[in-house]
Amino acid sequence: MRNNSINLLVFGRFPTERAYGVHVVSVAKAYLNIGYKPTIFFPSTNNEKTLPFSPQEYYQNQDVNFQEVTHLDVTKYFFYKILPKTIQGFIWSVSAYYWAKKTKEFIDNSEEICWSTNPILLYGSHKDTNYTIFELHGRARKLQALALKLLDSKASTRSLFVSSSEYGKEDLNSRGLKTDILFLPNGVDLDIFQPNLTSNIKDTQKDNCLHLGYVGQLETYGVDKGMHLVINALEKAINENPHSAQCGFVKVSIIGGPQESVEKLNKLIEKNETKQNLKIKLKYLGQKKQSDLSSLISNFDIGIVPYPKEEHIALYSSPMKIFEYAACGVPIVASDIHAHKSLSKLGIGMELYEAENLDSLSDLLSKYLHNEKRHGESGLSSLSNKNISIRDSLSWDLRGQKTLDKLFN
Repeated sequence: MRNNSINLLVFGRFPTERAYGVHVVSVAKAYLNIGYKPTIFFPSTNNEKTLPFSPQEYYQNQDVNFQEVTHLDVTKYFFYKILPKTIQGFIWSVSAYYWAKKTKEFIDNSEEICWSTNPILLYGSHKDTNYTIFELHGRARKLQALALKLLDSKASTRSLFVSSSEYGKEDLNSRGLKTDILFLPNGVDLDIFQPNLTSNIKDTQKDNCLHLGYVGQLETYGVDKGMHLVINALEKAINENPHSAQCGFVKVSIIGGPQESVEKLNKLIEKNETKQNLKIKLKYLGQKKQSDLSSLISNFDIGIVPYPKEEHIALYSSPMKIFEYAACGVPIVASDIHAHKSLSKLGIGMELYEAENLDSLSDLLSKYLHNEKRHGESGLSSLSNKNISIRDSLSWDLRGQKTLDKLFN
């Protein structure tokens, strides 16, 4: 008889302010909602980035079971920090494998499901009687690619490989794997992210300004995720748009950070001078709990996703912020990277501009500096209505059910 337990394996700081933490908890909650008993296994860490909260506190979730498994955290030692990145990656992968083997002791033999975004963890914890779900969120390189091959040869009839991007699915298909492969974009918690039809009107009509918002980290592994381009494009739009004087100012709200990245944006705004009276006001709201995001996002006129052409981001990402903006009924402006183009096929209310192209983004934002164009039926309102109409199709619960249907059929 099939067991209804599902084990989600994470190897990294947990809890974490990074998106993968919210992703794992959201997946676990979805499986809980459709009748499964999820447990998130994570390693003990003790370095300068370890957060002083339990997962229950940080994610405000008492329903999902969290299980810490002891682990020697080598990342805190000086010798590790001075090693070349390739050696660090090798040590990290070997550590992940042996941690997974230790975690295996906590997993029952009776047809439980094991889930992870890291094939090394699934291979290290594999039991022949269990089912396996691997989710690809980036290119599987070297040891991870080897683990993927080994996992495929050992458990293809009881496994499912899921990619959150179309390109990721193509990548998996090109590897000659026997395991079924499914393309499923990320989802959103519809209990948390809800449209507030009154809040979208209040600020913008009162002070006659455009309000752009960004949720998430401003950099990933040192790669700027596009907000510098947004500031420069706004400056250009303000200087060149003949109607810009009708607007009081442009607000840019940032939720996430970190603080030092926000300070760089403030310095950029101070350095640039607008020829008109319209100014850019940057407001940093800091890190926020997921339960607080909906009311803040609903104040945005536009949710911005200005990602660059960097390979990992452009090809393999499935930004949760897009789904969160959409579920709140907020129009979206995003770069036309491959990942965003594939998400636009879902019917999301989103306008695309040419990635990393200042003129393209400036021209698009210029349309919405004028209040009438912003709130008219042919403007952002149509995108907002589109997002409200399709939000039910974006839920994590629906995504989780599709995954299990494919695994067991």
